Amino acid sequence: MPAVGLLHDLLVAWAISTGVVIVLLFYRSMLGGRDKEQLFLNQPEQLIAREHQEVVRKEKRVGSILYALATVSVVLLLSIVGVWLWQGLRT
Repeated sequence: MPAVGLLHDLLVAWAISTGVVIVLLFYRSMLGGRDKEQLFLNQPEQLIAREHQEVVRKEKRVGSILYALATVSVVLLLSIVGVWLWQGLRT
């Protein structure tokens, strides 16, 4: 019976990590869209360049966090499959 609890815990952890990955993907797409909108404003070029660099820095930071969380999500999914198969082979 403890494997059922383990499977449940893994499913909850996977759902949370996958949800965070989806939110970060949405946030990163919003950053990219904001960057394109601001490039067409009539502002001094230095201000535009500074804002662009800030957006690129945020995108890189979110990208590295996104990569790590996506890796965690895949590892959790593989663990879920492994526990599920282990339970099936034991019965």
